[in-house]
Amino acid sequence: MEFRLLYEGELLPSGGTNSRAPEKHSIRRAFHPQLRRLWSMRPELRTLAENAYISSLKGGQPPPEILSKDGGERFELGINAIGEEWNRAGYDLVPLVTPQMTARCHLDILILRPSDRQFIFKQGDLDGQLKTLFDALRIPSSLGEAGGIGPQDDETPLYCLLEDDRLISEVKVTSDELLLLPHEKQLRPNDSFVVIHVRLNHQFPRFWDNYFG
Repeated sequence: MEFRLLYEGELLPSGGTNSRAPEKHSIRRAFHPQLRRLWSMRPELRTLAENAYISSLKGGQPPPEILSKDGGERFELGINAIGEEWNRAGYDLVPLVTPQMTARCHLDILILRPSDRQFIFKQGDLDGQLKTLFDALRIPSSLGEAGGIGPQDDETPLYCLLEDDRLISEVKVTSDELLLLPHEKQLRPNDSFVVIHVRLNHQFPRFWDNYFG
C-alpha cells in the first residue's frame, strides 16, 4: 500500500526539554482528515475495519442482524471498535501501523523550507524538525502529548499513522528550498511544506488477524 500525506505550516524543532506537544498535536490533527479519507477509500482498509468489528464480538460469529447491515454501516461499526480498542488520553484512536500487524513502514519525506541567508540563524535544525514530525505521526500516549486538549468535534475517533514512531523501518529525507507557502504573502523561518510518501509492506492474512493481537 502506498499513499502520501501533506503538511504545510510552521515545523518547529523539538528535543531536550522542549517537547513541542501543542505544535505536534496541531500537525497530528492536520494528518487526521487525510488518514480518515484513506480508510474510507481503500477496500483493504474497509475490510480491515469490518473484520475488526466482527472480531470484537463475543462468540466469534456475527449475528444475522450484523450480516444484514450494509457495508458502510459495518465499516463505521468497525472503525468505532478499533477506536475503542486503542483508547488513550481520552481519545479513541485509529492507528494504521501497529506492532501486531506484519508490516514494514517506509517513509520518503520531502521537506521544503527556507534557505535564504536571512533565515539560517532563525530556523530550527532539520533533525529537530524531523523529530517533531515523527512524533506527530504517532498516537498520543497522554493528554499532555495531545497538547492538553481533548478531541474536537470531528476527532472521535482520531486517525493517526503509527502506534509508535519506532515502527518506522526506513526513512529517506530530501530537503529543498521553499519559496513561499500557498496562500501566504510572507515567509517565516520555520515554514515548511512536507510531502510524506508512505509505503507499507504486509502479509494480508496475518495483517487482518493480528491487528488486535
